[in-house]
Amino acid sequence: MKKDALGFLGLLYPSRQVIIGEELWRRIDEVTLIVAASDIVSGEGEKYLGKIKRAHKPFFQEYSSTELGNALGHHKINFIGILHKKASMNFLLKAKKGEQDEETTI
Repeated sequence: MKKDALGFLGLLYPSRQVIIGEELWRRIDEVTLIVAASDIVSGEGEKYLGKIKRAHKPFFQEYSSTELGNALGHHKINFIGILHKKASMNFLLKAKKGEQDEETTI
């Protein structure tokens, strides 16, 4: 389910395996995956998407900023950086499994 991947992000946050905000952009070289909100429309958000592409970082853009924020106990979050490769792979597996589960229930 979709909630499994978001719940996984919620578990990673207190253990400092994910970073948000200015810390993400200061430590972008350490990040293994960036989760970007699907509803980014501002010029500022587009600027950061360009920064991600120039840094050649993989990114996943499936959840809204509200969903990402709720997963970490915030109102809205546009970008989340996952620091550890294993955590990134587990997140992607949970997210893809959630997509497949949603397709079978539709």
